Amino acid sequence: MKKIISTLLMAFMLMMAVPCVAQSAGCDSQRGGYNNNGCHHRHHYHPQYIITENSVYFGNMKMQGTSASSFTILQDGYAKDTWNVFFEGVKIAAGSPDRFMALGDGYAKDTWNVFFEGVKIAAGSPDRFMALGDGYAKDTWNVFFDGVKIAAGSPDRFIVLGDGYAKDTWNVFFEGKKIDGASPDNFRVLGDGYARDTWNIYHYGERIQ
Repeated sequence: MKKIISTLLMAFMLMMAVPCVAQSAGCDSQRGGYNNNGCHHRHHYHPQYIITENSVYFGNMKMQGTSASSFTILQDGYAKDTWNVFFEGVKIAAGSPDRFMALGDGYAKDTWNVFFEGVKIAAGSPDRFMALGDGYAKDTWNVFFDGVKIAAGSPDRFIVLGDGYAKDTWNVFFEGKKIDGASPDNFRVLGDGYARDTWNIYHYGERIQ
């Protein structure tokens, strides 16, 4: 009886573990890094900062000119000390530690600038800038995908739908690119890269019907 119970317990544990493995694999194997298990965006950051008594390291690289006593590790590979801001161990020249914050999905901002993966977004304004998920972000005037301004996008009623899809009042987008002919009215995501509006079905942003 004990052997049977042990076997059943082992089988149950394996069943619980499989979805986690599949989800992790799905992030890299599916186009765009999206799946139905909650894995949305393809960017993954693995902070490797190490703070010792007098020094700071990123991986096996010692970071010169940092203050170990004031060094703070943020999310998405960002960090800061009293004087500088860093992304994955590299100083951000335009970054200021004053009110610097990581927003998620590779985005960050300080008092004056907005950044994506450590690079300043020229068209971005820190005023009301927010990361929306799936690589999308917006401020008062513009919408962005992976740090690039979406020319046809409007922050007015801009909504991220999942699987790389998003829409505003007038257009629908996949990974930041406008889907020609798609109607935001009744547009919905079906999963596995599929979506539909009133008249058509789309797969990874391409119309298939």
